Amino acid sequence: MSKVAVKKLHWRSRAQESFVPLVSSSGELGIAIGGGADYGEFPFVTAAPGGGITVGDIILEIGGTPILGLTLGDVRGLLNSCPHPIRIKTVSPGSTLCKDLRLYLSKCFTPGSVDSQLQQVIRENLYLRAVPCEY
Repeated sequence: MSKVAVKKLHWRSRAQESFVPLVSSSGELGIAIGGGADYGEFPFVTAAPGGGITVGDIILEIGGTPILGLTLGDVRGLLNSCPHPIRIKTVSPGSTLCKDLRLYLSKCFTPGSVDSQLQQVIRENLYLRAVPCEY
């Protein structure tokens, strides 16, 4: 008997866009986030109202701006400055794209691939917060 090779879908094909409204009674945003480059993690959802976004999803973009590699404070600042409802692109973590930012950056991908381009975006965002220092 031969085994049928099942090709896994790339994480990019599982990405989804959702709109997050304000919670009407308190004026707060209906989503909470954790992670961030300062914790060595991708930004991810820690509380969500539903409607497509799930707790644990990795946040790729907020309002069309790629946020991977930004600190948690920068991501929260972007969330607070976007017009409402906020358009957020997320993806469920998997074997290639998990919450560990350092692990993803340590992997080798084919130059020009989606993953290689994403690594470049992450590095550029990380370098925004790097402070040169001489010894």
